[in-house]
Amino acid sequence: MNIVQLQYFLTIQSYMSFSSAAGELCITQSALSKQIKSLESELNTLLFNRNKRSISLTPAGEEFAVYANKLLANYNEMISNMKKHELLEKGYLSIATIPVMSQYGMTSKIAGFAAMYPEIKLDLAEKENDIIVSMLRNGEVDVAFMRTNYLPEGLADVYPLAEDYLVLVVAEDHPLSPLKAVDLAQVQSQKFIFLNSTSGIYTTCMEECEKAGFTPDVLFTNSRIETIMELVAEKLGVTLLMNQVARYFDYPQLRIVPLTHPVTSTLAVVKPKNKQTTESIKTFMNYMLNSIVIYFTFSFTWHEFL
Repeated sequence: MNIVQLQYFLTIQSYMSFSSAAGELCITQSALSKQIKSLESELNTLLFNRNKRSISLTPAGEEFAVYANKLLANYNEMISNMKKHELLEKGYLSIATIPVMSQYGMTSKIAGFAAMYPEIKLDLAEKENDIIVSMLRNGEVDVAFMRTNYLPEGLADVYPLAEDYLVLVVAEDHPLSPLKAVDLAQVQSQKFIFLNSTSGIYTTCMEECEKAGFTPDVLFTNSRIETIMELVAEKLGVTLLMNQVARYFDYPQLRIVPLTHPVTSTLAVVKPKNKQTTESIKTFMNYMLNSIVIYFTFSFTWHEFL
């Protein structure tokens, strides 16, 4: 007994005609009859009642049909699943991320994915938010980790991971350091040290200061958060950062002060709409969305990527 014989049997059952089934299967009627007789001989029972005008299933044939359908369904499922492995073995994945992988626990998760799926080649690029938007628009990246505040609507499928919120970071002996919360208007006389203007956070900070009624006096911008924290610790100015980012570096000579009017930002993994969803993309998305545990306050949503 083999899969081909099962397919032949079920095709005959569907048409209840050897000639019609032979036409569907593109074989001769005699070849089809020979295969069914071989199957009946192996089972030592008749599967079809045959006469000159029609055929019908025997009781054994009806029971056999139930098993044949199950076996063929399992076979097709197996072939489909094995095909996924074949596709993964040829996999390639281009990933872009804003420079916060470590702060949000993504580095270890990507490493875990690479270990679990060594057959998928990963090309990982760390870029600022606006550059990632351009890469998504031009189809230069398969998936990206980014803040969604400035992601153009309709450009990508968005799968939120968590929300973070903006905080003020000052030196430990700064006059504002003892406060439980601060209104941005209270810091308008301060000198600011921000992330580079290409970062989404820079745009957020500038906009929020404008909403508070002032244009910030930006002393420095820098691409490295560690440098910004050190400059603030040296009392050259203050900065605005996302809470999790600020707390990750844990400088003892700095103080983190929440804002009285929270400014939130959503961190998400996104997939460009103009990209075909390959098996590698689907596997990566499911892995990340079901394994990342964000360890700070605000929501986290589990997903399954389809």
